[in-house]
Amino acid sequence: MRPIVGVDLSLTATGVALAGGPRLIRSKRKGLARLHEISGEILDIARAEPDTLVIIEGYSFSSHAAHAHELGALGGVVRYRLWRRGIAFVDVAPATLKKYATGKGNAPKELVLAEAIRRLGYTGSSHDEADAIWLRAIGCALLDTPIVTLPAAHRVALDVLRDVLPPAARSVS
Repeated sequence: MRPIVGVDLSLTATGVALAGGPRLIRSKRKGLARLHEISGEILDIARAEPDTLVIIEGYSFSSHAAHAHELGALGGVVRYRLWRRGIAFVDVAPATLKKYATGKGNAPKELVLAEAIRRLGYTGSSHDEADAIWLRAIGCALLDTPIVTLPAAHRVALDVLRDVLPPAARSVS
């Protein structure tokens, strides 16, 4: 199976999900040093195995967070560094992630976490890790190796992603 990494970007606790389980990337740095540190760790994870596919939660355009610009910069830096290294990635809109996880595109983050616990066996309490696990699950489903069986109402979320899956990501090594 092709290695798939789910990434939920955050300035303080980026969630990353691998086959072996989730983890958080934490940084106490500020400004460009923080962007470099977080993106570097993601790049190292993605480069650890050949042909890794990275599934990233897309930008939240309705976000009013105080750090929205810096978080947007982090997203740009991560995507650029992956692209520069030839690592395939797919952006998943927050509503698509929520739809796949819960069946509702406007579900609260608490429900996404609860569904990760119930359906995926997640034992933690981090919303960032739960999102990353769901992103990895989406990647597995897109490559026809699902790690969870979901109702049709949830799987509809994949329809919008099949057309954006990079051709290089479709081939399984």
